[in-house]
This record gives sequence, C-alpha cells and structure tokens, in this order.
Amino acid sequence: MNSIKTTLASLALLALPAAAIAANGDWSFSIKGGVVDAVGGDVHRGPNFDGSVLLGLEPGSLPVDVDAKSFDDVYGSLMTLALEASYQQSENLSYFLGLSRLSSDEGVLRVGTVADSLPLNGEFSDYEDVGLYGGVRYHFTNQSNWQPFVSAQIGLKDVDEITASFSVPDVTFVDPYQAALTNAPFYDGGTVFSYGVGFGLDYRISEGGTLSIETGIYSQEAIDDNDSVLDVLALGALNDEGDLDYMPLTLRYTFSF
Repeated sequence: MNSIKTTLASLALLALPAAAIAANGDWSFSIKGGVVDAVGGDVHRGPNFDGSVLLGLEPGSLPVDVDAKSFDDVYGSLMTLALEASYQQSENLSYFLGLSRLSSDEGVLRVGTVADSLPLNGEFSDYEDVGLYGGVRYHFTNQSNWQPFVSAQIGLKDVDEITASFSVPDVTFVDPYQAALTNAPFYDGGTVFSYGVGFGLDYRISEGGTLSIETGIYSQEAIDDNDSVLDVLALGALNDEGDLDYMPLTLRYTFSF
C-alpha cells in the first residue's frame, strides 16, 4: 500500500500548482476532516463451532459461540481527512477530485462465549484506507451567504490488511493454535470500489473562503478475506463479510483562486 500512498501524495502535490494557475477563479482547493460512523457491514459473522482442539480436549467438549460483530462494534467512530480540488462549471454545478484517508485505532472487544460462560475476546488491528474519488455537486444558490448543496461521488480505495487475535482470559491454547490465533490474517485488504451521496451547507465567510458542513451515506465493497488460519478450524466463512456503509460528518474549508 505504500506505493499507492506515495502515488496519491504525488497527485495531491501536482494538483496544487495546477489549481493556482487556473484562470478566472474557476478552481478551488479544499481540506476537510471529521468523524465517520459505521452504519452497516460486519467485520465477521457469528458461527458456533467445536473448540475442543484448542485445548486438546475430547471432540465436542468445548462449545464456542461467536457473535456477529459490525464495524461499529469493532472500531466505533472512525476519522477521515481529505484534500479536494474543485472546478466550478456554472453557478450551480461543480466537479471535484479528492484524496481521502479513513482510519481507526485497533478494536478490542468480547466476540463470543466459550463453554457457555468464558469470554472469547478479539483484538483487531487498526483500520486504514486511502482513496481517490471524484464527483459532482449541485449548489442551490441564493442571495444569502448560506447555500445548501447535494453531491454524488464514486472512487477507489486501497484498504490495509486486518489481523485478529483471539483469546480467553487466563487460558493458553495448545500449540500450534496459540501462535496461530495471535495476529492471525483476517482480511488481505486491497482495492475496492466506493460510492455515495452527500448533502450539506456552505457558508461564505469571505470572497475567497467558504466553510461547509456535510454528511451523507457512503458504501464500499467487501475487502478480500484471508482464510489461511481460519480454514484450519473450519471457520473459513467467519470473515466472508468486510463491506462497509458509513455516514461522515465533516467540515470543509475551501480556498478559491
């Protein structure tokens, strides 16, 4: 993913002088950031399985119940930061191209129950993606400094791999399962398609500056799962999810050139 980040950063640097030399004030540059709430999509499903092999017990003697967990359960609110270049086609219509980053710290939570009473805990690595997107905004212009708008966008995201560690407090799994279930591959990550619609409100604070608040509903395709460890426990279907729907709440400051 480092090569993609470098490429995106280079595109951002190249966009700045292009915007600066554009004529007639048609171009603008924006920076925006905010919080993102996951509203749909699961990190993993909730199967039940026989965990006796984890402790070297007789088959069928250690039931494990796993609860389905969503992105909201695992990561809570994520953070987003983006840079945009916009072209004002007309009084009402503008086009934009952006670079974005969506991230959250690692998620640690109880994901199930072992032997009807013991907690099964999961620890998932940080979530991070870098995206390139483009879209269109329609501005409902009026005589006021406050101007509402709607938008639509599509794009591509490069998502980091996600690993998971599973444990039971004060219990050590037998080899090789203890090591295998520590930082186990869970999602390979990779490139996914993204899309969404937004709406918000612009406030013109100066001739060359606008402050905007925006929300909407956005989605991205499922990231590729990694079953290299889970298949050993016949749990290859556990991570057959990975799609994400989310609602951001962002502030955007726009400089007009």
